[in-house]
Amino acid sequence: MPWIFVLLCLLVQSAQAGYQVTQVRSWQSPEHTRYVLDLSGPASYIISPDSTPGQVCVDLTSTALVPELPPEIKARGVVSHGHWSTQGDTLRISLDMKSEASPMVFELPPSGKSGYRLVIDLIEATHEDDASTTSTVQATSTPTQPVVAEVAPTTPAIQEKPAHGRDMVVAIDAGHGGQDTGAIGPGRIFEKNVTLAIARSLREQMLNVPGLKPVLTRSGDYFIPLAERREIARRHYHADIFISIHADASPSADASGASVFALSLKGANTATSRFARALAERENNADAVGGIKVSEHDGTLANVLADMVVEGSLEHSLRLGRDIIGELKGFSPLHSSHVEQAGFAVLKEPGMVSLLVENGFITNPSEEKKLKNPAYQHRLAQAILEGLHHYCEHNPLPGTWFALHRDDSSRVKSSLDTAAR
Repeated sequence: MPWIFVLLCLLVQSAQAGYQVTQVRSWQSPEHTRYVLDLSGPASYIISPDSTPGQVCVDLTSTALVPELPPEIKARGVVSHGHWSTQGDTLRISLDMKSEASPMVFELPPSGKSGYRLVIDLIEATHEDDASTTSTVQATSTPTQPVVAEVAPTTPAIQEKPAHGRDMVVAIDAGHGGQDTGAIGPGRIFEKNVTLAIARSLREQMLNVPGLKPVLTRSGDYFIPLAERREIARRHYHADIFISIHADASPSADASGASVFALSLKGANTATSRFARALAERENNADAVGGIKVSEHDGTLANVLADMVVEGSLEHSLRLGRDIIGELKGFSPLHSSHVEQAGFAVLKEPGMVSLLVENGFITNPSEEKKLKNPAYQHRLAQAILEGLHHYCEHNPLPGTWFALHRDDSSRVKSSLDTAAR
């Protein structure tokens, strides 16, 4: 059979190649289809000039396929069929397209339990210019129901971005997604839908604020591993600030209130409270729920912490957290009145100011009703934005809009306060 011949060729090449493709994973989102190739080393790659609108080909030089992987590649999203082929020491992945899509290929270096990875994003033509949907998700569904979207209320016209001073890039991370529902409330409300609704509202409101550029790590109901959330934010969007949006859970239906968390200074197994430690363990289990193998030990954490201490990221994360708590307590009960710290995997990225915000307990029947309400989601997002704006105003990065427009920044803050009343 032809495929047996191809496989034999690949086996011969594996003994000669410098690196190997050890695994292929894929995800589908509303905007793009993603294939992730796990590599044994930093292979060189190009999008082949042989690519056509009907087929995307990526060539990896001095690379082979491990014997365990089949020559055929699973169809996903816009890809109807895929296969491997070799020519000399070059391994080619060919993806046949159902419809035209623009390929974007980039490499991710080792991080935590993950080694080198090559990411192939196939962005559908209808979504190439879509920054992300601005609709608000009605946070109700069952495991077999699709996410239902509602059109958000009309918002003021987006203000023109400044000509001088770069924007602060803020990555908004909607926790969980896809097969990882997150916590489930007594009314069968899924955390993954609540977080996406709040994240979309936060992005929409932030678009109206000069000096801030919001980006979403996910804009639909699909799964993204924790490490890739950080890397999307830092390496793809070059984010300055990372805010992960969540809703808490507890065995007690009486537990209530919002909380804000930063990474622990002392490592993965330490926390400022048993509450923070338990939450970190639960949130860090998201990869296992999504089918990703979880390592008990993150060998890079010590270096990450050292880098973050040197760069001041942790101290600034605590400052931002205090500012957000200051805004949340004005209308929402707090479960903890100070910034808690624990070993959250999603926050372990040096160079970013990073926080995780739990917007209340979805397991509390009263808070569940509020968390699924679009008006309450909007108010939560507004409080986060007001805290973020206060932080940026008082801690401006050199060269940013906030550093060059302090007076204008104060006027924007006044307008945010007026809108909140």
